[in-house]
Amino acid sequence: METQNTQNIQNTQTRPETTAPLLLLEIGTEEIPARFLPEAMTKLKEAAGKLFAEYRMPCRSIRTFATPRRLSLIAEIDPAQEAAEKEVWGPPVNVAFDKEGNPTKAAEAFAQTNGVAPSELMRKEKGKGTYLVALVREEAGETEAILPEVLPRLILSLHFPKSMRWGSSDLRFARPIHWILATYGNRKISFDIEAIKSNTATRGHRFLSPALFDIKDSRAYVNLLRNNFVILDPEERMRMITEGALKLASSVNARIVEDEDLLGHVSYLVEYPMPVLGSFSPDYLALPRELLITVMKGHQKYFAIEGDRGNLINYFVIVSNTRQENGETIRKGAEKVIRARFDDARFYYEEDKKVTLEERLEGLKKVIHHEKLGTIHDKILRVCSLAEFIAARCHPTKAQDIHTAALLCKADLISGVVREFPELQGIMGGYYAENEGYGREVSKGIAEHYLPAFSGDILPESDTGAVVSLADKLDNIAAFFSIGLTPTGTEDPFALRRQALAVISILSARDYDLTLEELMERAVLPFATEKKAGILADIIRFFEQRMEPLFLSAGYSLDTVLSVMGLASGLPLHALKGRLEAIRKFKDDAACEPFLLAIKRVNNLAAKGEMIPVSPALFQEDAETTLHRELESRRPEIMSLLREGKHHEAIMLLTALKDPINTFFDKVLVMDKNEEVKQNRLSLLKSIQLLSQEIADFSRLA
Repeated sequence: METQNTQNIQNTQTRPETTAPLLLLEIGTEEIPARFLPEAMTKLKEAAGKLFAEYRMPCRSIRTFATPRRLSLIAEIDPAQEAAEKEVWGPPVNVAFDKEGNPTKAAEAFAQTNGVAPSELMRKEKGKGTYLVALVREEAGETEAILPEVLPRLILSLHFPKSMRWGSSDLRFARPIHWILATYGNRKISFDIEAIKSNTATRGHRFLSPALFDIKDSRAYVNLLRNNFVILDPEERMRMITEGALKLASSVNARIVEDEDLLGHVSYLVEYPMPVLGSFSPDYLALPRELLITVMKGHQKYFAIEGDRGNLINYFVIVSNTRQENGETIRKGAEKVIRARFDDARFYYEEDKKVTLEERLEGLKKVIHHEKLGTIHDKILRVCSLAEFIAARCHPTKAQDIHTAALLCKADLISGVVREFPELQGIMGGYYAENEGYGREVSKGIAEHYLPAFSGDILPESDTGAVVSLADKLDNIAAFFSIGLTPTGTEDPFALRRQALAVISILSARDYDLTLEELMERAVLPFATEKKAGILADIIRFFEQRMEPLFLSAGYSLDTVLSVMGLASGLPLHALKGRLEAIRKFKDDAACEPFLLAIKRVNNLAAKGEMIPVSPALFQEDAETTLHRELESRRPEIMSLLREGKHHEAIMLLTALKDPINTFFDKVLVMDKNEEVKQNRLSLLKSIQLLSQEIADFSRLA
C-alpha cells in the first residue's frame, strides 16, 4: 500500500572527535570554462552535504576544489550510517478495521509491507481523521557499502550553465569526463557512469605530467598532485599568481593594476600558475588607459602594470600554465599577440577620431533603442530635456555643459572601438570629446554617465556626470514602465532595479533639492498616456521598495525606516536621511516615550476628523485655547527648522506639545454633543497630526 506523509526521525548519537576515514572523489575532464568552476565547487559541496544527510552518513567536513581539468571533493565521513526510526503513515482507521475491530486486508498489508505486526501499529490524528502509523527502524549500514550508490547520484546532480554530450553517451556534463577517482579509507569505491569506470588513479598536468598515477593514500592526494604540477586549491593558485605578479612588477619599479575579477578568472584557467613579465612598445601608451587595459584583460587575460603615479607603463604580466624554464617562450608569444591586438585597437581609435561626436548623432537615428521606444536618437532628446530640468534646479551655471554632455553621451555607441569593446561605452566618448576640445565637464560628464554601473561601483565625480547619469537612468525606468516591461520576480532584463539603486545612490551623495516624485513626473512626460498616473504610482512604489532595504542595511531600525517611508517620494533624499538620523537620536531621548503616548492619543481621534480650519471662537475650555496657541506659535519655527535641515531640533520643539496635549485630553471632552464644537476639536487634533507627519509618522515607532 502507498504510504503517506513519511517522516524521518533520526537518533542522535554522540561521536568522539576522532579522525574519520576520508572520501576522495575526483571527476577528471576536458578543460572546463573558468567561469563555470567557482559555482561548480559550491554546488558540489551543497549536493554532497544533502546526499550525505539523506543517507544518514555522519559527515565531519567537506572540502571541494577545482582546476580546469578536475572537480574534487574530500570529506571526512564516519564508517557507519546513523540508525533511524521513521513514521510511515498508512490507511485511515475506519478502512483498516471492520465494525468488530478486526484488522482488514488493508491493515495487514500495511503492517506486512513495513515489517511490523498489526498489533504494533499506532493510531495518530491528522487533519480531521485518524490514521495507522508504523514505526519502522532503519538499521545503520556501512558507509563503504552505500557510496557506490551515492557517488553516481552526486556526479549526475551537477548542472552547468552549458552542458554537452559526447560520443554515443546520453551523459551530459560541462565537458567530457575522462576519468573518475573514488576512494574511501584508501579503498576503491567501484561504480560506473555511462561506461566510465571509477578507479584509484588520477592524472597530473596535461603536458608536464600526463601519465596516470595511483593514489594509495588519500591524505597525500593534494601533495601528489603538486608533485605532478597541479595546484589543486584555487586559493593557493591565487596566492601564487599574486605573489609572482607583484615580484615581477617590482622588478621594473611598478605595481600591478588591481583586478580581483581577473585574478579570480585566471586562477581557474591554469593548474600550475607561473607569472611571466612581458613588455610592449611605449608608443602604444598614447592610447587611452582604459583601452589598453581592456585589450590586455578582455582578450588576453594579462595584468596591466602602472607606475607610482597611476600611469600605465609598457609592461604586463601573463600567467602561464607551465614551468619557469618555459617562460621565455611564453613571453615572446605573448608580446607578439599583444602587439597585434594593440595595432587593431590603435586603428579603431584613430579612425574614430576622424568623425566627430556631433557628426555621429545622425547615425544614431538608425540604431533602435527598443521597438516600442524608438531609436537611440529619440532617447537622447528625452535625456537632454530631463538633464536640462535637473540642471536648472541644481547646477544652473553648468546648464550648457550638461546639455552638451547629454546630447553627445551615446554618440560613441557607433564608434569602432565601442563596437569592438562594448564595455568602453561612455569612456571612449569622454576621450573623443576631450580630443575635440570640449572642456573637462563635458568630457567627464560623457565618461561618467553610466556610473554607477554595478553595486558598489563608484559614483560620478563631476556635476555634469551626476546629472546626465540621473537623466539617463530615470528615462530608462520611465520608458520601460510606460510600455509595461517592469521587473518581475527574478527577471529584470533591462536592469531597472540596479538603475533605481544608482539613482538613489547619486541623490544620497548630493544635496539636490529634488524629490523623486517631481523627477519621475518629468521623466514620464514624453510617455503621457491615459494611464500616466498609475505608471507614476508604480514607479514611486518601485523606488520605495529599493529604499527600505537600503536604509535598513545602513543600520536604521525597521520602525525608524517605516516612520519616514510615507515621505519618501515627496522629500529630497537628503531631507529624508536627515529625518532618519533625527529619529534615531530622538529614540534615545527621555522625552521620546511620553511624547509617543501623547501623539498616539491625538492620532486615535484625528482620524475621525476632517481638515477644516480651526475656529478659536468655538473654544469653550482653556485647555483647547492653550493647545491651539502653543501649536500655532511653534508651527512656523518647526517648518523653518525642517527647511534648514535641523530635523532633531524640529522634533524636540514638537515634543513640547506633550503637556498641552495631555491637559487637553484630561480637561476637554472631544466628542461633544454639539456637532460644531466636536468637529472643531477634531480639526485641532487633525492639525497637530498633520504637523507631526511633516517630520515622520510617529505612530510607526515602537
